[in-house]
Amino acid sequence: MLKCRMMLNTLCQARLFLLLTILLTCAIGSEAQSGRRSTAGSTATAPSVSGPKAVEKKPEKPPSIQLLVGVADPDAFTNIPYYLSDTVLDNCLRRLGDASDVKTTSAGRGMNRADAIRHAKEEKNRYVVWLQIGSDLTNSSNQSKNGPDQLYVNYTIFEPETAKVRQSGRTHQSIYKTGRVGVSGPSKNSPLYSEYALKQSARETAERILEAFDIKLRDERW
Repeated sequence: MLKCRMMLNTLCQARLFLLLTILLTCAIGSEAQSGRRSTAGSTATAPSVSGPKAVEKKPEKPPSIQLLVGVADPDAFTNIPYYLSDTVLDNCLRRLGDASDVKTTSAGRGMNRADAIRHAKEEKNRYVVWLQIGSDLTNSSNQSKNGPDQLYVNYTIFEPETAKVRQSGRTHQSIYKTGRVGVSGPSKNSPLYSEYALKQSARETAERILEAFDIKLRDERW
């Protein structure tokens, strides 16, 4: 009888020890699981680095005035050298380029009035400027005397699409003295003298063209 009681007590202690072991194992597992969840949930977020904002480049503002400039060849019945057409065109374009709000494009030499009108009708924004060298001398016997007092520059401004004439005119430079007394200079009727006068006329032509668009340049005399 005593032996049975001892065996029963030993069995109860073993069951109690087993139960305590199971409870302890469950508690440790639960704590470990809770720790893993806490670690996974508390992932550190990297601070956002705010650098300089990219500045959007604004599109360049197109020039307010766009010009297509061409010049006619000299009349075949005059003795005006062909290179003077290039002289007039180059000097006119150079002076027009002094205006920051104006964009010029050269149409070259050999443009007649019909060409200028056709170009103007084809344009959407650009005005067409037609230049022409003329001479006051109509008598064939005096054609060889095309000097600064006879040559002039005609200009006509055609509006885009409609080819209506916005403005036209003539510039003429009269230079009566070639230099001071005792100082040698080119003859009044020499090609060199005529080219100098035409350069002046071309610059004045450019200034008048700009004035047609209410643009005034600083007066510069050579």
